[in-house]
Amino acid sequence: METKRINTDAKHIRRFLDTCDGNWHECIYVDCPLCKAPGTCTKPGFLFHPDERAVPLILPLSDADTLFSRSPEPEECLCRMDLVVFLSMYGSYLKTDRIPARGCPCMELLKIQEDECYDW
Repeated sequence: METKRINTDAKHIRRFLDTCDGNWHECIYVDCPLCKAPGTCTKPGFLFHPDERAVPLILPLSDADTLFSRSPEPEECLCRMDLVVFLSMYGSYLKTDRIPARGCPCMELLKIQEDECYDW
């Protein structure tokens, strides 16, 4: 039996689940077909749900597959988009938050959000 490991911080997962009411069907499924940072994710793509400030809280699909009893399917989510559309929606926000253009902007956003969980 293969052991799966969740890489996302537990406090961030809690915040994500609270925001989507623990239901991935209420999230937006984002495909990353042309990854600029191969090897960053074990499964390309992520779920996101805007928080109360409209900030996109994200959860990598690799972690969602482990966390939920079944893998999120794009057809069963609130909507589906690719990374280009996500970046066009949140490009200004990502630049404001000083997320670098190199690498994977979504994983950088996740790291910032995880760090905010411990900003006491």
